[in-house]
This record gives sequence, structure tokens and C-alpha cells, in this order.
Amino acid sequence: MKTFDPATEGPVAFFKIFSSAVAPRPIAFVSTVASDGTKNLSPFSFFNFFSANPPVLVFSVSTPASGGEKDTLRNVRENGDCIVHIADRPLGDQLNLASAVYAPDIDEFEKAGLTPVPGDSVSAFRVAEAKVAMECRLRQVVSLGDQRASGNLVICDVVKLHVDESILFEDGASIDPRKFASLSRLGGEWYMETRPDSLFELPRPPSGDAIGVAGVLEAAPLTRRLSVAERAVLGTVNAVPSAHLVQDFAKRWHATNEMENSALAQGALLEFARSALSRYDTNDAWLAILSAEQLSN
Repeated sequence: MKTFDPATEGPVAFFKIFSSAVAPRPIAFVSTVASDGTKNLSPFSFFNFFSANPPVLVFSVSTPASGGEKDTLRNVRENGDCIVHIADRPLGDQLNLASAVYAPDIDEFEKAGLTPVPGDSVSAFRVAEAKVAMECRLRQVVSLGDQRASGNLVICDVVKLHVDESILFEDGASIDPRKFASLSRLGGEWYMETRPDSLFELPRPPSGDAIGVAGVLEAAPLTRRLSVAERAVLGTVNAVPSAHLVQDFAKRWHATNEMENSALAQGALLEFARSALSRYDTNDAWLAILSAEQLSN
């Protein structure tokens, strides 16, 4: 392992490895308005939401090498309003163009060719082309230092959230990631987008005390033949199936899989379990594994 020490690396070098390690990061495409009415728009990848009740998001504005404050931070301090957008790939090039350093009197909406729409509840303008927009009011700014690359945490209350209906699940309750190729930031000049072929689900462990990997090995020593990741999926259950259920499964399985050689049958049952685990079907996986254990006995 190569070790990087922020005390000796310096801020520029450490940022390079730090930002490539903590990735991907969602991007806040933030709209604000200056005191003279100039519209401002800039992306920030130090960003996430940190509370649902009340709904609170945080993005961080770094102190520039020249010192002072970036336009976004100054504007939100002065009027307390902003709109945070989540951009998708079609907006990526315009988001990138808006990230350039412009003079305070430059309208980044105009520079990036984006359409401003007045906010419903805040003074900032919404990007019409963005499929997700959150109207926010400033709660607090927390400064983490006054040196180059020091962060300034902009903590905001979300007062309204707008979502294009075309990217919602059918029930309209949340965003379907297969319909929204949201952008995220990596290190350097690298970005990535959400693609349907890269998505996967991990069912949450049930409430209660999961048996864990150690419990899996205790319940079924044969699981040593499985990977640690497969044992981790098996370990999400609260308890293994009862002996009665295992017996019923074993009878049905052997009735359709005639194998006189118990070693072959055991191997086939473990493959059946692996297939079930690939679908996160822990019940069938456990039934097959415990049936295989019976053959050992």
C-alpha cells in the first residue's frame, strides 16, 4: 500500500489522490443570484444530502487559489437562496462550460446556453433543461479554513423539489435510475453516468440480528467452498430454514435429480445454491446448502 500524508503532500498533490479515491461523487449544479441581479451557475462535486427530516443538503465551495470567495458562496451568503440541480449526461457539456472561472458580472446561464426559469419559492433561477431541481434556503455556512482549497460547507434546507415525470417509477414516488443517466465526478477530468447495464440491487438485510459470515460457517461447514461474498449474502438471514423444510426440499430435489454418487449430488446442490445466491434468493440457497450438508452426514 502506498501511503499519502496530507501533512507532507501539500494541498494540490493530496487533492489529486483524495478526489480520485472518494469517487464517484454526485454533482450539485448550483444556481444563485448576485445582489445586482446577475445569474450564476456552477457545479460542485463535494455534495450530498444529510437529513431527510428536515430535508437538508450540503455542498462545499472551495477557497480559490487567489483567495476570497467564489461567486456562488458570496451570493448564497448575501440572499440565502439557491437551486441545486442534478445533471444528466445530455447536460454534461454545458455543466462543464459553466465550471469555467468567469468574472462576477457574467451570466453562466447565457454562457452555457441554458434556460433560466424563476424559482417558485426562492430568488434563484432553475435550469429548465435539468430533470431534477431542488429549491433551497441557506441554513448555515461552515468554513473549514481560509487557505487554498479549504472547504466552505453550505448547509441548505430543501423547500421544494422538482422532478421531470418521465424519469419516475410508475408509482411516481421516486426516480427510476434506468431512466435517468445522472452524472457523477471522479478524479482529474473523469466523469461517469448512471447506465442501466451497470445497475444492480442489494436487498437490505432483514431487521433483527443477522447471523453473519461466522454464523454461516457454523451452520454449514460446506460453505467454505463458497466465496466470502457468497457467504455474506447467506449471512443476511436471521435464522436458517428448519430441518423439516430442508427435508421437503431435499426430497423434491432428489426426485428430479437422480444422482447415486453423493459427492456429485453435493456439488450439484452447491451449484444450485450459487445460482440462487446470484439472484439473492437466500431461502433456496440455504435449502440447497443444508440438503448438501445432509449428504455429508
